[in-house]
Amino acid sequence: MRRKLYATLLIFAAAGMTTSCGTSFEADESTVYITKDGNVIGADIEDFNKEYYDEEELKAYITESIENYVESNGDGSLELRKFQTESSEEDGVTAQLYLDYATYIDYALFNDVTFFAGTVSEAQQEEYAFDRNFLKVEEGAAAGSMDIEELLKDEKIKVVIIADETVVQVDGDIRCVSEGNTEVSGKNTVRVHYDVEDTEAQPAYIFYK
Repeated sequence: MRRKLYATLLIFAAAGMTTSCGTSFEADESTVYITKDGNVIGADIEDFNKEYYDEEELKAYITESIENYVESNGDGSLELRKFQTESSEEDGVTAQLYLDYATYIDYALFNDVTFFAGTVSEAQQEEYAFDRNFLKVEEGAAAGSMDIEELLKDEKIKVVIIADETVVQVDGDIRCVSEGNTEVSGKNTVRVHYDVEDTEAQPAYIFYK
């Protein structure tokens, strides 16, 4: 759904927001944030060209898309927090959109991407494999290769698995990431690289606690 919605309208969102569960979140680029309670906040940003798009028509289309999703998946599964355009001399006009997802499943379905957020055992139950090369993360930076066997035994470790070009932010400290498609940018943030046109592209794995 997301790729159809955003590829067609070229709209992504990013900004500061407070969710209905009281979690403060601020981003200045496309970001997926997994809250402590397992809710997901999506924030993206893209140039808004008024010569091609009308703001009111764009907002109506987004609202209709969300309403259609909620009708099929239940009240509270997806909420529109905010949509607006802003202009500045430095960045020009940008479109901003804020979406609250009840679960990672709602994010995956609405955005049409591979996405998981939960415990390692839950990921294993969904048949995600951990036969990859991984990097240890210390103090918000990659710190060499890592054997994750011991990490997988820690019941408190959580994992995000995502196949999308975006930044991932978690409510905790990142301990390990998959090698080759991630850039650790802080103690709780990782930039994920994913080419949707590459049939051999692999999702990124992000372990945190």
